[in-house]
Amino acid sequence: MHDEPDEIVRREYRHGKVAYGFQWNKTHHEKLGSKEGDLASLWAHLSIISGGKFPSERFVDPFYVRSSTLKLPKMSSTKKVALRERLLRTGSVVRSMESSLVPKIREYHRNRDEMSYSADHGILKQFLNSDLDTIAIEVPVWSDRYKLTGHVDLIRYVDGKIQVCDYKPGSLESTANRFLHSLPQVSAYGEMVAHHLADTLRSALNAPLLPRVRCCVFDAHSCWEFGAELFVSLLESGYLEGL
Repeated sequence: MHDEPDEIVRREYRHGKVAYGFQWNKTHHEKLGSKEGDLASLWAHLSIISGGKFPSERFVDPFYVRSSTLKLPKMSSTKKVALRERLLRTGSVVRSMESSLVPKIREYHRNRDEMSYSADHGILKQFLNSDLDTIAIEVPVWSDRYKLTGHVDLIRYVDGKIQVCDYKPGSLESTANRFLHSLPQVSAYGEMVAHHLADTLRSALNAPLLPRVRCCVFDAHSCWEFGAELFVSLLESGYLEGL
């Protein structure tokens, strides 16, 4: 673990009664790349955030919905299990056995002597300081199309893809249920990040039209991964409430 953090840009935003500490490790970003492709688009977006030039009024607008309030429709336990198994069987959601998120969050818990493996979100700063794949935490995102806002826990760059990560701590026994219910929220984050990245002048950044964005929900026990396109799929299939 690094004793001293790399160059980190910090800015606190207060949206409603909650303060969010946006932090961007520009050193990590530059080492991963910042001149071409999705990483250049992300650099442009984070520069807007750090400069305070984004539409902060959206985050207090009563007509905009917080992504964290999105949910699946009410259904029986049997139907929940069936939905979960269908998503896994079709590959829409993947239980990742190779994700580095799980061993890293366990390591950070052990370093803090927090053996319940359920520390609060403050532990995510360890990723920003120690994980070279981590670029930023508490990143504001918004969508005028869906009238949504949110704050992404953690943004990383792994295997050529932008990772939009959400930390959902809890017990091993409740992991599957917690992760299933978080799909509307986290897929919305992925949709908004993909939109922000695609909204830049992609041709000037030597980037394809569609950014490569992968969503991750994780705790100290497991990680689920899925594409940002899951948001539209859930919406069109009637599995998303709150909009």
